Amino acid sequence: MNIEKGLLAKPDETILQHTENALKVFKSIKKAYENVPELCEIDDFWEHLFYSIFFHDFGKGAIGFQEMLKDSENKLRWKYRHEMLSAGFVSALNYDDFYKKAIGLAIITHHKDINKLRERYNTFPSPNGKKLYQKKLNELEPNFKELLSYFEFIGPWSEEYLGYKLDNYYLISSMDELKDVYKDSALPYYIEWEDDEYSTLHGKYGIFLKGFVNACDHLASGSKYEILDGVKDMRSIFNFPELRKIQKEALNTHGSAFLTSPTGSGKTEASLFWSDTNQNSIKSKRVFYLLPYTASINAMYKRLQKDFNNKELVGLLHGKASYFLYKAFSDDIDNYDITKNKIRAIKGLSKKIYRPYKILTPFQILKAFFGTKGFEMQLSEMTNGLFILDEIHAYDAHTTSLILEILKILKNNYNAEMLIMSATLPTFIKDLFKNNLGISTEIKMNKEELEKFTRHEVNVIRGNILDNLDIISKDLNERKRVLVVCNTVLRAQEVFEELSEGIDNSALLHSRFMLRDREEIEKSLDNLDLLVGTQAIEVSLDIDYDVLYSEPAPIDALIQRFGRVNREGWNKNKVALVNIFSEGSEKDKYIYNPEIVQKTVQSLENVVILREDIIQKLVDDVYSEGYVGKDKEEFNRVQKHFKSVNKQIVPFINDSESETEFYSLFQSYEVVPFKYKFDYLDEIDKKRYFEAMSYFLSISIGQFKKLAKENNIELDNDTYFVNAFYDKELGLKLDAEENCFIG
Repeated sequence: MNIEKGLLAKPDETILQHTENALKVFKSIKKAYENVPELCEIDDFWEHLFYSIFFHDFGKGAIGFQEMLKDSENKLRWKYRHEMLSAGFVSALNYDDFYKKAIGLAIITHHKDINKLRERYNTFPSPNGKKLYQKKLNELEPNFKELLSYFEFIGPWSEEYLGYKLDNYYLISSMDELKDVYKDSALPYYIEWEDDEYSTLHGKYGIFLKGFVNACDHLASGSKYEILDGVKDMRSIFNFPELRKIQKEALNTHGSAFLTSPTGSGKTEASLFWSDTNQNSIKSKRVFYLLPYTASINAMYKRLQKDFNNKELVGLLHGKASYFLYKAFSDDIDNYDITKNKIRAIKGLSKKIYRPYKILTPFQILKAFFGTKGFEMQLSEMTNGLFILDEIHAYDAHTTSLILEILKILKNNYNAEMLIMSATLPTFIKDLFKNNLGISTEIKMNKEELEKFTRHEVNVIRGNILDNLDIISKDLNERKRVLVVCNTVLRAQEVFEELSEGIDNSALLHSRFMLRDREEIEKSLDNLDLLVGTQAIEVSLDIDYDVLYSEPAPIDALIQRFGRVNREGWNKNKVALVNIFSEGSEKDKYIYNPEIVQKTVQSLENVVILREDIIQKLVDDVYSEGYVGKDKEEFNRVQKHFKSVNKQIVPFINDSESETEFYSLFQSYEVVPFKYKFDYLDEIDKKRYFEAMSYFLSISIGQFKKLAKENNIELDNDTYFVNAFYDKELGLKLDAEENCFIG
């Protein structure tokens, strides 16, 4: 039989062509995730997945569906779900009913979850639903014989893609034998979930079936017929003449570990060496590189694409990734529609099981544990994953608690390993992760090595930053390159306005810039005479200034800020001054625990040369009591609450309550400054959505509510416009800060 002829799956591809392409992806996934049957305790898992893929599009044989594909000019719509019919073919399989139910569920939910099917396509108890199902099922009749003829491919294709020949099926003799999978499998499964009566199908078995069916189907539809493997030899990418001790140790560390090393000491390379050592023989394990801020994520994405000399290997995932990719193509945008489709394709592939390296925020991982759409594919991808977590101390107690809970699940249930690295990880946080995750390996420098990295002299200046601007101006006049870090956007704006006068080469960076302006500022961060910023610039950015002035903050945050100054001082035998003001602003208490900040300042007052070997002790002295007060309560509350939320997450069902819970983690609104309203709407009219997106910025819920109360928020066609001063050098100016910080 010629697979290029026959019933269509898409306007330009037959069902058989698409099925074989999906099976090609299946073959590469089976090779990459060979331990999945063991993890889900189903020996014949790959057979079940093979059949799920083989039958997943059979319902497209309905004559109405075929007519729709052949007559694209008139834009006919079939108005039914082909997978409702496809699933019926599981009756041909010689398996126990439980496994037929599993395969049927994987097929019937490969586009819509059971909740969606219940709303619009239920065949029981709705009589009309049953009638409609029967009517659409009858549309298979004219093509039923042809569909049965496709069974002849089960043998050769299973031999080719599964590795052995399957014959545990029989040829159905009539349409009457097709199962109503919604009524017989989907509905009972849903009721079991409601009644808390879980089977293995509600766990990893179901997750892998649904996740990998989607991966195979989506990649084949995107003309990708195998998943990519990682870098074959990381040492050849970072071909240094000599490795530092931490890099050598990382290269020889098997299993999860902590890595503690100063900023700028080569942690990134060390972490990639660790990932290489913990790979399997074909380098197919996925590597997830988690960072706290989008600025550092964008920078790491560009860096790894360049280092690996292969853009296909690295994916980028964060809330504004589309816009970042759009700007990356901005130099060669001739046709907006072509560029738009290109970005969608790149972003789409980054969400699928395709690229071996992903740079992302923890929230992109957390999504899966709240059951958002497609979570089964995410969890399947993360199986055997290698997770690199950089600077986890940067998160608040709430997020840290969530991260710890998901790492426990990934390590204990999905065979994942993790490298937790930092320059300033407080021991109490390390112990939390150590005890809960069973990690005993620590990679760190010894005292002598640490001493060589000493590069900062600490100076605590009495008073606040606004009363001491003349000191900073003096350094600027002496042509030093100055970095200033403030704790709030408002304070950063005030300082920048005062200091930047007469300094042409200066910039301010914080969270309240529109994307278009922020992207321009981020391009220039390492080439300025004056950079004023908030916490957004303190982690993982490869920038290097001569001197730092910072508002007081917790010791770990300050050490990160220090790391942006005299970055390679250890190489130049040079010590640079880092200045800390003893007082912050009134609003700092909404961001940092005042007691921790006070202890930090007191601690640094006794330090002159900040030897790298004393940093850990300073950090631990400040955090001697671990989380305290509200932080402690929040950490424990999340730990307890998360378990009950996660218990409700089962495959084939997207629970809207859990999804809502996830999105409530983002305590911000996206708004457009009112002065750009017409520019924004103009781009929308022209359907230039990425350009329209460039006018957005984030404000906290508290700020939003305050502005709304003052009638300074306008809602127009689902977009919020904010009536407040905006300037491309200062960002959005609000009169007051409040207790929701957005980095």
